[in-house]
Amino acid sequence: MVPPLPSNCTTVYTDAAWKASTQMAGLGWIITNPSGASQFSKSEGTIGSALCAEALAMREALLKCKELGIKRIVCKSDSAQLITSINTGFSPPEIYGIISDVLDLGFSFDVISFVWISRGKNKAADNVAKTCLVGVEAFMAAPN
Repeated sequence: MVPPLPSNCTTVYTDAAWKASTQMAGLGWIITNPSGASQFSKSEGTIGSALCAEALAMREALLKCKELGIKRIVCKSDSAQLITSINTGFSPPEIYGIISDVLDLGFSFDVISFVWISRGKNKAADNVAKTCLVGVEAFMAAPN
């Protein structure tokens, strides 16, 4: 049986878009509370895998929530491997350090929960990540 989600929490949706040929990633996250939603993105280079990009998106989202003073969050991602790694504390070597950072950041919050959601329920964060990646690639391709 799945335990109920904590109440009165801000919901954070995270996702990443990664391109193997360039090792570029667009990280996207959306912070949603009763007053509305805010979206954020960041690009990263030299990322070795899609899983690493997903983990970086989660870490960036937590850093932003901490910066904003949010204390109660439910983090949602469509990466089952990422959510399992966070919830069990066991992760593949490629994301061990990032998962360690995520777990350490968790102590900054009064309530924190990590939940897997289907891709269909994470389309908005996916769009933010993809838009960021496309924007970075366009900028890099532009002549000087």
